[in-house]
Amino acid sequence: MPGYGVVLLERYVRFVVRHRVGVLVLVGLLTVFFASRLRSVHLEIRRDAQFPKHHEYVRIQDRITEIFGGEAVTVIGVVAREGTIFRPEILAKVHRITEGLLRTPGIIESSVFSLAAPYVKAVVTGPDGVMDVHPLMEEPPETTEEVERLRREVREDPLLADTVVSRDETATIIVADFDEKATDAFIAKRIHEIVEPERDESVTIALAGAPILKQALMEYTRMIGVLFPLAVVVIGLVHYEAFRTLQAMILPLVTALLSVVWALGIVGWSGQPLDTWSAITPVIILAVAAGHAVQILKRYYEEYAIVGDNDEAVVRSVTAVGPVMLTAGFIASAGFASLLGFDVHSVRVFGALMASGILSALVLEMTFTPACRSLLPAPKRREAEREAEKRWLDRFLSCVAGWVVGRPRAVLAAGVGVTLLAGLGLFRLEVDNSFRYWFSPSTQVRRDDALLNEKLYGTAAIRILIEGKEEKALQRPDVLRAIDDLEAEMRKYPELGSVVSIADHIKRMNRAMHDGDPAEYRIPEDPALVAQYLFLYSLSAGPDGLGAFVDAEYRNAVVRGLSRDDTASFSRALLASLQGFAKRRFAGLPAEARIAGGTIGAQTAMNDIVVREKILNMVQIATIIFVLAGAVLRSLVGGGLVLVPLVVAVAVTLGTMGWTRTWLDMTTAAITAMGVSIGADFAIYLIFRIREEWKNYPPEEAVRRSLSTSGKAVFFVSSAVAAGYLLLPFSGFSIWTRLGVLTALIVSVSALAAITVLPSLVLLGRPKFLGSAREEEEVARLLAVAARN
Repeated sequence: MPGYGVVLLERYVRFVVRHRVGVLVLVGLLTVFFASRLRSVHLEIRRDAQFPKHHEYVRIQDRITEIFGGEAVTVIGVVAREGTIFRPEILAKVHRITEGLLRTPGIIESSVFSLAAPYVKAVVTGPDGVMDVHPLMEEPPETTEEVERLRREVREDPLLADTVVSRDETATIIVADFDEKATDAFIAKRIHEIVEPERDESVTIALAGAPILKQALMEYTRMIGVLFPLAVVVIGLVHYEAFRTLQAMILPLVTALLSVVWALGIVGWSGQPLDTWSAITPVIILAVAAGHAVQILKRYYEEYAIVGDNDEAVVRSVTAVGPVMLTAGFIASAGFASLLGFDVHSVRVFGALMASGILSALVLEMTFTPACRSLLPAPKRREAEREAEKRWLDRFLSCVAGWVVGRPRAVLAAGVGVTLLAGLGLFRLEVDNSFRYWFSPSTQVRRDDALLNEKLYGTAAIRILIEGKEEKALQRPDVLRAIDDLEAEMRKYPELGSVVSIADHIKRMNRAMHDGDPAEYRIPEDPALVAQYLFLYSLSAGPDGLGAFVDAEYRNAVVRGLSRDDTASFSRALLASLQGFAKRRFAGLPAEARIAGGTIGAQTAMNDIVVREKILNMVQIATIIFVLAGAVLRSLVGGGLVLVPLVVAVAVTLGTMGWTRTWLDMTTAAITAMGVSIGADFAIYLIFRIREEWKNYPPEEAVRRSLSTSGKAVFFVSSAVAAGYLLLPFSGFSIWTRLGVLTALIVSVSALAAITVLPSLVLLGRPKFLGSAREEEEVARLLAVAARN
């Protein structure tokens, strides 16, 4: 902010200092207003908030939901600890659990799949040779004969034998789907209420599915209520180490806490809920806001040591640091605001909250901080001496300055070497998303998931929509055979299990009408015969008997399956293969197979978004930083220098992820936005300070003095951010563990590159924009003199 801007800023700060009580009252009133909106802040993990709504796979799932209902698949596994599940007491448990589900509001009855589900029928040949359709287990069997009859019907039915009971008969599955009226929290609570009375020494009951996972996410997300106070304590201790005074420790924390209140108040006012992503933003805002306040206070102590006057030191420090802070704050805010372009609602809310939080911090740091600092008593001599005394950090920064000034080429070469070595890991970086891997292996959801995948047929849903192009297209044998062939292609993948469609039911009916001949487990050739089978089935099972698989007009159908693997590498290859097969197999038929909905499709869509939009977002953030920094410094070279530590930090962090085989997923992708947006502060603060010192000292001395002042502030700010984030691993929540460690890494590397690589480049390049500061300062001085006269 050269020239007249400096004069205006100084006038503004003097106004704030002169009217400090009024400023504090105004800030207090605004804080009360935002605090009153906190009652509207709530946690909610919405089903569709994590998914890119415009992706083809998500649109397919939305279409399936529109036609067949249901978007919250829940899987319950009942595993016998001894023997098989074909025992009266275990089958009674399955029956009671199924009945409890059917009494649950929001359940889609036709989607309930279990031994006791009313729409799961035995299809056999009746005494008169006609198809007999009856409930598989209308009442729990009590005698050995009844149990054996049930076992025989399951074993002899290919559909049931491969879907409802494990191959070793030690486990059985209960699958249910709920409509949009039932929230995930309600579903999870209700399911726990149903299954808890059935747990005993005879069985292990495992739960999986989106509602169960999201309820677990909610429970972990609530831990932010514990982690946030700990972050306040940790950041406060870092600040105390920075100043060694309680007064200087508390003021940044108060400023930061007010920023959090303002930001959350804006969220409450907007009506947007917090979720797993945005719930951690208070920790980020706290650290960033406190960091800016530290920059002001560090400069305040420097100025107070020179002028010895409290108010004048406030004016001089804010006038000096204000332009840098505003520049860095607006850049960070713009970087987070760029996330509004993401096609994932949850990420957009995260970006908006962060942007508003940093802007709130800027407003407070330009009002509350100088007003409060001028109202507080001036530092006592002992306090000022303690803040200024040389400690271990000063000795460390002195060594760093010695290396940078004495051997800038060697320092630069070392930085490039480390960056390249770490950056080679980029070639090993994998993009992946898996809901189950959001939790650590020791959690109950992961243990249940592992058991269900081991014993049964998977927990990740895959859905394929079959859309007919004419009425009753799904009664045509050629279309049904195409569906059957698509299922056969799916079954080639050992990861997929429990694949079911209308075609399987037609084959069961045909076999029953041919005296149970296994050779007749096929699609008949005559469409009239298919229509007759369906009519006969509906007489026994009701008009909605096949409602989970085909609509009433027989124009749309869905193939339902479960998968043991939901990683992107598997899902992407699977869906691409199935798309190619379906395109060939359905060519020329009056129906189209649209692949794929369900968990598999949604997670693959998330991965596609990470690859495409995260690269775009990184380019956006880099462009914003380059343009704004270049404009403020009035130099393209200056804008480029600001980017250097960020490039190093991103390369090292993503490379480290590659070397350690840490996936780039929705969680870890977010750290690039945070690390780059926050890390830009370090480069900007240091460049502005070097530019300021360049006016009065030779380049080498300017760098030394900048490292001992702004370099110290950079260290404490990055330490506060890193320490705050390193609390997240203590949650035991895998995605927060990765987020905490990687954010601490990218911020720390960015700070280290800012105090080593950046000044080395400055000394070697001697950019002209640093020298122009002398002329700008002279203009500002003359304008200030003119203004006073």
